[in-house]
Amino acid sequence: MTKNQIHEWHERIEDGRKQYIRAYWNSREWQFQVAHPDGEKWLLLEQPGPERWLELRDLLFRKYQRKKLPWKYVEELDKMLEIRGIRENEPAKDEE
Repeated sequence: MTKNQIHEWHERIEDGRKQYIRAYWNSREWQFQVAHPDGEKWLLLEQPGPERWLELRDLLFRKYQRKKLPWKYVEELDKMLEIRGIRENEPAKDEE
């Protein structure tokens, strides 16, 4: 990936409120941030879990399908996930 990118999505947290997640590529690494609608600023996630990485991968793939993003970005993220030992569709430890 050669240029800076920002990708955002949201999810519902346990109390029913939305939580916004931002993944920022700064030409060297991904940084994840979280914000709540009632909060004023984005908080940096120091150690994002595998679920955040897979959410980002899903988001990039869907953007690729809509022709909003080149396939090489998805491939490069897949390489990063492989290095980190994160795989798609892997059952959770509780399910084994």
